[in-house]
Order: sequence, then C-alpha cells, then structure tokens
Amino acid sequence: MRKMDSSNKLLLIKVCLCFLGLFYWVSGVVLMCIGVAVQMKLHETFMVMNEASSGVPVIITIVGGVIISISAFGAIAILKSSHTMTKLFTGMLMIIFSIEIIVGISAYACREKLHDNLLRGFLKTLDKYNRDSQITREVDNLQENFQCCGAQNYTDWFNTTFGSLNSAVPNSCCKIITKSCGTNLSNDAANINQQGCVQKLKKWAEEHIAHIGGVGISVGFAQLLGILFSYMLLRTLKEDYVNL
Repeated sequence: MRKMDSSNKLLLIKVCLCFLGLFYWVSGVVLMCIGVAVQMKLHETFMVMNEASSGVPVIITIVGGVIISISAFGAIAILKSSHTMTKLFTGMLMIIFSIEIIVGISAYACREKLHDNLLRGFLKTLDKYNRDSQITREVDNLQENFQCCGAQNYTDWFNTTFGSLNSAVPNSCCKIITKSCGTNLSNDAANINQQGCVQKLKKWAEEHIAHIGGVGISVGFAQLLGILFSYMLLRTLKEDYVNL
C-alpha cells in the first residue's frame, strides 16, 4: 500500500514538473521572439542612442534560449527519474532565479543613470549629423519613425554644427516632410515635432516593457514552483531508494 502511495506521489510530481517544463519552453520561445522583434524594430535606434545598448535584445534572445535548454534538460531528468540530474536541474533553476532578481534590482536602481547616459550619447550623436552618412541616415529614420526631434526637444539641434548657424532642424523632424521644411521654423514651426526622441523612446519602452515583465514574472513564479516540486521529487526518489 505504501509502495502504491509512493508511486502515485512520484507520478503526480512528475506530471506537475512536466507541465512546468512545458511552460518554461513556451516562455523561452516567447522571449526569443520578443528579442528578435525588438532587434528588428530598434536596430538603428540602438546604434544612434548608445551602441552598447544594442546588445539588450540579444541578451533577451539568449535568455530565451537558455530557458529552452534548461526545460529540455529538466524533461530528461524527470523522465529518467535521475537523482543527480534532478539535483542539477534544481540548482540551475535556483541560480537563474537569483540572477534574475539581481538583474531586475540593478536595472531598477540604475534606470535614471541609464536615461542620463542615453541622453548624453544621443546629444553627441546629433553633432555628427550631416558629417557621417550612416549616422545621418539612422537619425533621420529614428526621427521619422517615432515622430520626434532632437534628444529632449527640437531646440537641441540649435546646439549642433548642423543647426547652430541657421537655427534649423533636419527635414525628418517635420510632421509633413517637404523640401527644406526644417529651415522654415519661423513660418511653419507647427509642422515640427516638438518632443525629443529620448522621451518618445522611453514612453515606447514603458508601453511594451509590460510584455517582457509579464513573461518574466510568470517565469519567476514557475521557477519557484519548479524548485519546490524538484525538491519534492528528490525526497521521493530518496525515500524509494531507502525503502528498496
């Protein structure tokens, strides 16, 4: 009777872990898709704002791949009822969960510093406008796509080599782009996008970060359950071994 109860308990724990493993796998795929989508959407934007930040979507994609790999390893450990592999799987979950907490706290604590660094980096980039063809193209694409102008606002262009002489802004700042629309500020200032690109990008990120945050919270909760069920599986396997 005790052996039957132990077998049912073991089966139940395995089923729960299999469902959690499937959830890990789906979450990993979702994160990889988000990483690729962000990279495609904001590739030029990252290059303009800060070249180092262009690795952010790559990191998201890598994290998704790691989660998929761990879920596959966990599935093998569960199916084989391997005590060693299950311990290793549990250790992986604990390590990743700890890293996620550290990264999350660090990102929240450094959010203002990150904003300031992006602002300074973008202001430096503006001064290279019309002197570097690649930067010129990327800035124009950014301002057109996000309907923004300058870093904080359109007046940032007046402190650059491009706009200081004629108090002009690039044509990509115009709501309706026409020839030389950026040089007719006194006559057609209403046609210029007033808001800066840093603020527009911050708003865009806040609107879309909920998707990544939602997946992250779900994965974190599932990891806690995975650690709990893995520990229960280890205890059950140990008990079965002792009772042999």
